Amino acid sequence: MGYLHLRIGMLVLRLLAVISILLSRTAIAQTAPDSELNVPPGHMRIPVLVTDKQGKPVSGLHADDFKVLDNGKLASIVAFLALSTSPSASAHFTVFYLDDRHLTIEQMNSAQQDVVAALPAALDSNGYVAIVAGTGSANSGFSRDPNQLRQTLASIYTTAFAAEGTRAHNFDLIGTYASLAEYASRMSKLPGRRLLVLLSPGFSADFPEIRSAAAVSIDLIVQSGVVLNAFNTQDSASVTRGEDNIVLEELSSATGGSFFPGTSPPPNLTQYPELLYLLDIPLSAIRADGSPHQLKIVSQSADHIRARKTFVAPSSTARRKP
Repeated sequence: MGYLHLRIGMLVLRLLAVISILLSRTAIAQTAPDSELNVPPGHMRIPVLVTDKQGKPVSGLHADDFKVLDNGKLASIVAFLALSTSPSASAHFTVFYLDDRHLTIEQMNSAQQDVVAALPAALDSNGYVAIVAGTGSANSGFSRDPNQLRQTLASIYTTAFAAEGTRAHNFDLIGTYASLAEYASRMSKLPGRRLLVLLSPGFSADFPEIRSAAAVSIDLIVQSGVVLNAFNTQDSASVTRGEDNIVLEELSSATGGSFFPGTSPPPNLTQYPELLYLLDIPLSAIRADGSPHQLKIVSQSADHIRARKTFVAPSSTARRKP
């Protein structure tokens, strides 16, 4: 785990110079972020989506309606919030993240068209949008100018590795997870709703260090109060779609977001949860040894629950201090 954190740290530092532009182009970024999205020190947050048999959100639940099992043991819920959000209630920010490490030329062209189609919904009366490339090669900064956003979008090209297709499909996965976490961290300074939309063909997570990188990234995204929607850009006939869907679905469900499994044209990419339950458990009760943990959220009041399934305990040197 020490090497993993060092590797992620080095990649984050290399991205900071480019990613800082993300917040520099809007005065709204100077406004204090919404307090309910901020995770208190010493807490680990679990966003939970609860729906009935018809797929509609279940409202009116309280902390005592849930049980959190950490490695099979009951964990106490020290904070609870039911977050109900109206799409146009306040300023909100959407980052479209095009995974140029993995998108092939055809997939990139299709993804760019999908983003163009999604811009009107994202740029409503209170919406701000940024277009970014995963490698940091393009970054529009937040804007309400669709022409500027489309210009940045058109400037994003796939990498040479991704252009080779599935043989190079898992190029620099630690870099992908690190950049997703860093963009989310920058968004934590913004007020209102924060949405990160990942357009990617998906990728494997076979190796332990990659699974650990994914868990660390998810934790940082959740701590930043960011919801991630994931859209699988692969054609439905792809032989690797099943495995790659799993990775993207885990990223979205762990942060309270939506997963779109490659339907064309896609549904509303900027869909934000109508109702999101936020459950906090104490880090003080978790041994600081950097070990992986399995999570399970149980509620007798729910027909269906989507929530994060794993997390990585902080190390003794990285534990967040209250």
